[in-house]
Amino acid sequence: MAEENSIERHLEVITITARRIEESVQQAPISVSVVDGSTLERAGIDAFDMLLASIPNATQSGGVAGGLQGLISIRGISTLVRTVGIETGVGMYIDGVYIGRPENFNFDLLDINRIEVLRGPQGAVSGKNTIAGAINIITNTPNEDFVGVVEAQYGNYDHIRLRTTLSGEIGNNTFASLTANFHRRDGYVENFYDKASDLDNADLQSTRGKLRYHPNEDVDIVLSVDYLRERSNPSFLEVSDAEFITDPSEETPFTVNSDQPNYLNRDNWGLSISSSVTFDNAKWVTLVARRGTSFHAGIDEDKLPVRFFVEDFSSDSQFSSIETRYLSKINKFIDYNVGLYYFSQNAGNDSNFALGDFLTGIPGVEPPINLISSVDTNSIAVFFNTMSSLTEQLTFEIGGRYVSEDKDASHFQLDETGIFGNTNYQLSRTDSNFSGIISLRYLTDSNVTLYGRYAEGFKSAGFNTDFVSAGVNLEVEPEEASSIEAGVKLNIFNGMMNANFSIFQTQYHNLQLSQVAGSAVSLNNAAKAEISGLEIDFHALIGDYFVVTGSLGYLDASYEDFPGCPSAAANPGIPKNNCARNHLNLAPKWTKSLGLEFVYPLKNTSMKYITRLDWNYRSEVFFDPQNETRLSGNAHNLTNLRVGLVEEQWEAFFWMNNVFDKKYVNFSDDRSAIYIYTTKAYGPPRTYGMTFRYKF
Repeated sequence: MAEENSIERHLEVITITARRIEESVQQAPISVSVVDGSTLERAGIDAFDMLLASIPNATQSGGVAGGLQGLISIRGISTLVRTVGIETGVGMYIDGVYIGRPENFNFDLLDINRIEVLRGPQGAVSGKNTIAGAINIITNTPNEDFVGVVEAQYGNYDHIRLRTTLSGEIGNNTFASLTANFHRRDGYVENFYDKASDLDNADLQSTRGKLRYHPNEDVDIVLSVDYLRERSNPSFLEVSDAEFITDPSEETPFTVNSDQPNYLNRDNWGLSISSSVTFDNAKWVTLVARRGTSFHAGIDEDKLPVRFFVEDFSSDSQFSSIETRYLSKINKFIDYNVGLYYFSQNAGNDSNFALGDFLTGIPGVEPPINLISSVDTNSIAVFFNTMSSLTEQLTFEIGGRYVSEDKDASHFQLDETGIFGNTNYQLSRTDSNFSGIISLRYLTDSNVTLYGRYAEGFKSAGFNTDFVSAGVNLEVEPEEASSIEAGVKLNIFNGMMNANFSIFQTQYHNLQLSQVAGSAVSLNNAAKAEISGLEIDFHALIGDYFVVTGSLGYLDASYEDFPGCPSAAANPGIPKNNCARNHLNLAPKWTKSLGLEFVYPLKNTSMKYITRLDWNYRSEVFFDPQNETRLSGNAHNLTNLRVGLVEEQWEAFFWMNNVFDKKYVNFSDDRSAIYIYTTKAYGPPRTYGMTFRYKF
């Protein structure tokens, strides 16, 4: 019976382009995790926090930090990007295009071919350097095969998601695809105030279109357009400790008592054109892109039934990028990749804060705080990468990137409350850097890859365009990193299992840290930080019916020297003057994941029964350099379940995320300048529903 029902399976060779060349992930001398589109569908991964849960030493926070400020951590490095003055250390790319500001990070994963998560400093083979790591999202490219997909989901909290994809040939050597998504869900944060609507709902529509001209094997031109529209009501945060008032919402998760509106109106768009021309033994690739994002948000900062502190803020940014690369051979032993990259960005914030009329004693008269800021960035980079075959099995890689970046910043702060003071500054600076990379790879005769890698990273200076106290603490110096790692990649048990191991150590100098601290927002350089750790991930076929995946990450991430370490509280107890040996922000010591998939073909039918169980664990993290327990996220493990039937044309699944309804904090901060001592944001509660997908 088992032989009759068994299915022939094997681990497919996954090709990646993390180094801007096509190569097997098992032979690439770099720490990279890859999740393909079919796995995303099978595991029900719709968002980046779910994706990163399966990646060793990677995590994403929640609340306003994760939802709007893109607080993603890779190997213990994260940047809280509250305003346009600083940049994230994690770069995200869609089809090779850097997507810019972190408010672009949260979007639906539409028509995905694969996602590559690169850990450690990047940049030697691309124009935009990303010091912590990079996330490459590669969408499907239309070809002669017609593809049609319709998907519908329904779940608790009136969760509705509709998706459709059409792709195929529309003319002679011309192909097109169109993908659209509609997502709506009621909120799961209860608002006690006067029967107000619950918060943390979803209201999002997005679409992507591609037009491809492929007249022959040597020429490929692709035009891509995407757009996202969001009109939601996030909670952003929940108050758990406030002065002057005691409210039941402070004691329980997923509750607020918010008398003022909370909303997020966000619009993102992108346009790019790529061309690839192959001739002789060379390839010339050019990528031109224009992207923009704007959002307007409102937050009732106190989340209590009084008009105490209300924030209304908006941001608008647009950027253009041009990248051209030439890949060729010097001889049969040496390949090279050289390129030029230009990036120009204009970004601005406009924020208005009203501190309640209790300060004036006159009803309706509220002293405002207004912040208007902008940063214009222009950078140009030259990069190269060479790979030399020393023997048939031994390959040596050397590369580097030189960048020169100009930034012009302005910040105007008018404070009629007297808490922060008035500030008006204009600053300009130019930073330049050369970052190198060296790697050595050895391929054995037994499907084993051994490698060692040294890489440098760089992030240019930043500006404090947030709440600035008395015109001080206005900018930070550039951030630099050097990382060394060694790894082994195995393809064993007759191709039934891939297993990858790596160890690494990274030294950071002038690590940039943005922190809500007392009566203002501090922006500091931590003089030295050191991170060491290990990473393991595997993918295995067990018997005829089981697929097992897993990962393990360990981090020892700490400040080595941080004089003037900021304290979050306006009236701290006994803060450390130097946070040496404290843990880095959002750097879990342990990250673990395990996925188990059972696939069983039903007798006398074309259907397959599928059960998939995914489990992940994140240990405790801190959200401030002083490592205060009240500003930490608790250790937690989450379990997701999917059960369904799949046929050639259709599939139906029941799914449940956070099966055991775990409550966990995934962001926290101190706002004691406005008498809100602790805020928290929680990960989503248990959700469940059905998904039906039809392919034609």
